[in-house]
Amino acid sequence: MNVEFLPAGKTARVEKGTELLKAVEAAGLSVRFPCGGNGRCGKCKVVFEEGAPPPTADEMDGLNETELAQGYRLGCRAKVFEDSLVYLPDTIQGAKILTAGTAREVPLNPAVTKRCVRVPEPTVDDLRSDVTRVLDAFGVERSRPMPGLPALQSLARDMREGGFEVTGVFAFGDPIAFEPGDTASECHGVAFDIGTTTIAAYLLDLNTGKQHSVAAAMNPQARVGDDVISRISYTMQNPSGLAEMQSAVLDEMNGLLDVLCHGAGVSAETIYEATIAGNTCMLHFLLGVDPRHLAMAPYVPVVSRSLYIPARELGLRINELGRVHVLPSIAGYVGADTVGVVLATDLHESGDCTLAVDIGTNGEIVLGSRDRMLACSTAAGPAFEGAHIRHGMRAAPGAIDAVWLDDGEIRFSAIGGEKASGICGSGLLDAISCLMKAGIVDPGGRIVDADKAPEEFPRLRDKLSLGEQGNEFILASADETSIGGPIAVTQKDIREIQLAKGAIAAGIQTLMEKLGVGPDDLDRIVLAGAFGNYVRKESAIRVGVIPSVPLSKVHSVGNAAGEGAKLALISLDARRDADRIAENVEYVELTTDPGFQDRLAVALMLGDDNWM
Repeated sequence: MNVEFLPAGKTARVEKGTELLKAVEAAGLSVRFPCGGNGRCGKCKVVFEEGAPPPTADEMDGLNETELAQGYRLGCRAKVFEDSLVYLPDTIQGAKILTAGTAREVPLNPAVTKRCVRVPEPTVDDLRSDVTRVLDAFGVERSRPMPGLPALQSLARDMREGGFEVTGVFAFGDPIAFEPGDTASECHGVAFDIGTTTIAAYLLDLNTGKQHSVAAAMNPQARVGDDVISRISYTMQNPSGLAEMQSAVLDEMNGLLDVLCHGAGVSAETIYEATIAGNTCMLHFLLGVDPRHLAMAPYVPVVSRSLYIPARELGLRINELGRVHVLPSIAGYVGADTVGVVLATDLHESGDCTLAVDIGTNGEIVLGSRDRMLACSTAAGPAFEGAHIRHGMRAAPGAIDAVWLDDGEIRFSAIGGEKASGICGSGLLDAISCLMKAGIVDPGGRIVDADKAPEEFPRLRDKLSLGEQGNEFILASADETSIGGPIAVTQKDIREIQLAKGAIAAGIQTLMEKLGVGPDDLDRIVLAGAFGNYVRKESAIRVGVIPSVPLSKVHSVGNAAGEGAKLALISLDARRDADRIAENVEYVELTTDPGFQDRLAVALMLGDDNWM
């Protein structure tokens, strides 16, 4: 059967009865499966414009009659029985990925350096070996470790090809490679931030510390689930699952390397080190280390300390003698990405009481100062990234990303200036904030009936309707969208946000109680990650995601985890700081905290007045 996919314009040829997801993969495309392809969430909807198969039981439960009649099916359940034309409304291509961040400046002090010397040629009066001759020319003490076998194997050729002008590559002062001629100006490193949803990569000049190029991509592991538990389950249920997860992320990282090098006009052979930050589970996948015990109490990682790994052993395509430095993690669910956030924001050296919040599929929270730091992780779920939301989607073109009240009317903007095709996390939080302000949503999260809506907002009252699962608010009318119908905020959507918001707020309150501080004691709040970068501070406070403090105290710092990885790349001092951060931060396990459930029950309420 021929299966053509729109809007990508790609075609796959598969056997009759093949699962659609295999046809998608055969076409070189990717589709989100937020629940791991179990047919529960309904977020992988596709449209069969031709050749629609009979609906499965899951599709009968998860889709309404109108959708079924229009050819909607679930991408994780549908099969191909005839030549088909399929529209993929939410492939993972084209998403808006945050790469920029704010970080402190550090003195340049990289682990990898290069120097060029002229080596005396051998004579009958000077019969020193080639390696001794080279090391003496560089002033390397005889007690230092010898370069590895690959460097020795090419040394004689390299030295003579360069006319006895040799460039040495040094790591921590030890020689690791030799190159013919003067190549000292070509010394690069790459920093990666591997997130559950996205991967960001940065190419830096280790001679200057300057950034040459940036690249980013969606994490291809998302095809088996939006969250880490779905992916861990996949590796446990499939014998080759862990190898698939590792190869998927490495292939994407190597692809990003190609983009970085092409954009900067740099050869990958001149990249001698990579630093990597990421959450603990993503680092397990990268290393090919079994992550299953991260999903089982007491959630213990296999490894949490910093690591140095030969690049060729891992399969990262930088210089074959290069190395990979993996930043340390704090705990099973507070990883090296959180260490990167602390490192970039200077929380570990500041006397200010700082609350750092990185909201993604999990919410990582750090509270404290140089005197004492506490951290925890909350199971916020992927609602802030659009999963389990009726019209939720990632921050891609067409996503409603901002909502505001204007003269008694709801206004919105969509990414790229396009017609709205869904709503992402920042837009949804804005919408709830506006509806709270207008009295359409009460503190308990209930969308009021139209006849109970405040009279001062008559145009908002007209947008209230009763849907299949309770009251709904029509955010965008059918003529304002590209999906052939309106986009609504449903009662279930608000409940999902309440659960996510409640988990984060209860985690923050737990740390505040343990540290003995209240909102007035906070000198600053830093919001890290994509959601923290794009969300409006006012909305985060009004809904109650973060404590109610003056807006001047709230700072969005972008991809601070990536900034932390860059600092570790260009500064050995920062790298040592990262190790100390991982050792000194006190981890608080919320699942065993006796007061957490009570705090969570209170934190489910919407509003800015539920803080101690």
